[in-house]
Amino acid sequence: MKSFGVLVIGFACAAITWGQAAVEYTVGAGAATGAAAGAKGAGQAVGGVFGAVTQTLNKAGQPSAPGAANGSAAAAPSATSVTPPASMTRSVATKPIDPSQVTVGMGRDEVLAKFGEPATRTTQIRLSRMIDTFWYSTTTKDELIVSLTDGKVVSTVLASQRKRTVASNRR
Repeated sequence: MKSFGVLVIGFACAAITWGQAAVEYTVGAGAATGAAAGAKGAGQAVGGVFGAVTQTLNKAGQPSAPGAANGSAAAAPSATSVTPPASMTRSVATKPIDPSQVTVGMGRDEVLAKFGEPATRTTQIRLSRMIDTFWYSTTTKDELIVSLTDGKVVSTVLASQRKRTVASNRR
């Protein structure tokens, strides 16, 4: 009789867990069906957007005659040469500079006028302040790192004298 009680309790637990599994499956399937219904037509919408972009780009690439409606003139394609504006063409400083000529307090424009464009240049915004870093080759075969904050030189250091942290020493 004792073993019959254990069997009844075992079957009761199995029936309860099967019911719970059936409910969870149904809830999951219902959620998936709702999500799929909401996404119906998403592919067509994305395809429509890309189709519109393609049409716009195709129209932009076709030259039209003056006074003609957009896209109505069937002009022959022509070769176009694009030259960047003079303000975009920069020459990199080719001759080394003397590090002692760069002093704290000099302005960005003054540095660029006196020494030309640096070999490397970075600009970033930190705490609402513009930070520029210029790298110039020097007469001593080293690199001068010039740091500017809001357009003024705040420090200069030679790359060979810059404090370096070795990753293997950190733990």
